[in-house]
Amino acid sequence: MWQPVSIQVDGSLVGAAIPQSNGVRFIATDIRVAEMDQTLWPKAADVRQAAEQMVRTGRIKNFNAQSLED
Repeated sequence: MWQPVSIQVDGSLVGAAIPQSNGVRFIATDIRVAEMDQTLWPKAADVRQAAEQMVRTGRIKNFNAQSLED
């Protein structure tokens, strides 16, 4: 069974990466990363890196999220 991975930035929980058959789905719990909510990523490390960048700069360079509805 796959377990969710908590995503923290500077010690603060900002969301969770939920394993899916095609990668991980990010569920945002912090308003600073709300734009990333419900996006798909290849792996949790990618989500963590993007969340760190979003929290620190307010944006993600070359951010092209794919919604689960797509």
